Amino acid sequence: MTSPVKQTPVHEVLPPRALVRMSNPFVRLLLSSPLHGLVDRAVLVLHVTGRKTGRRYDIPVNYVDIDGRLSVVTSARWRLNLRGGAYVEVTLRGRRHLMRAMLEEDPAAVAVAYQEVISRLGWLKASRHLGIAGPDGHQPTVLELKAAAREYRWSVITLTVR
Repeated sequence: MTSPVKQTPVHEVLPPRALVRMSNPFVRLLLSSPLHGLVDRAVLVLHVTGRKTGRRYDIPVNYVDIDGRLSVVTSARWRLNLRGGAYVEVTLRGRRHLMRAMLEEDPAAVAVAYQEVISRLGWLKASRHLGIAGPDGHQPTVLELKAAAREYRWSVITLTVR
């Protein structure tokens, strides 16, 4: 029996895990320092505590400001700690803030959020920011994004000031 073939024309384009593991400590340090301006203005550190383990995760993530709400896209497992909403600390532009995090996992809602990011940033910048490639290099439709959100288990975290 053969393994299932990916059906969506939208694909994740993510850096190698080893590279992320090596660079994250440096990015965290830089974002917490007075030199935070050297790092892209679209990166923050999300401080999440595991609900079952109590383990602390300090994760550098890309974000987009959409009408005063910070949106983070991810398929990483640590996101599950935010189901049902949670208060988290966020290091943004060198300062820590307490914020409310809401996790959206519905593929249709996630596709709309991805489309909003694409609309705000433009396709070329958004494709790098989101870590995706569209069909034949072109901007994907909302339906293609919805299929990819389901396939890759994408979600959107919305951060708002308490």
